[in-house]
Amino acid sequence: MRANGSERPLPVRKLLDKSLLEAWLTEFRDLGYLTGSDIRILEQEDETDPDTGLIVVDLTEAKTVTYLQPIAGGDGSWKATMEARDATIELGAVALVNLGNEVNVLGALVSFLETKSKALLASC
Repeated sequence: MRANGSERPLPVRKLLDKSLLEAWLTEFRDLGYLTGSDIRILEQEDETDPDTGLIVVDLTEAKTVTYLQPIAGGDGSWKATMEARDATIELGAVALVNLGNEVNVLGALVSFLETKSKALLASC
């Protein structure tokens, strides 16, 4: 049984808000990861929107957008969804290394968000 008395796990999405996600992103940035990616929280006007907790990452070298969001359910896991591209890209050695770094940082961010989300759920 959960601390709140329910049998079903509470989806982490229900516990997230913009200020908490901004604090987590600030903490992540303070860890010193280097990336050219723009990382931001999706602006939302409707608090009942199912996209609560959506973080947008613009991969500069791939010219594509990636969305980070909690996986449906209650365990605190996150996933990255990369938008399809309409055009082929060609990258030289430096740009390819930079893209690899962006993807590595993206993986570290997903892991960071999962750790924070699981700790948040455990505290409920």
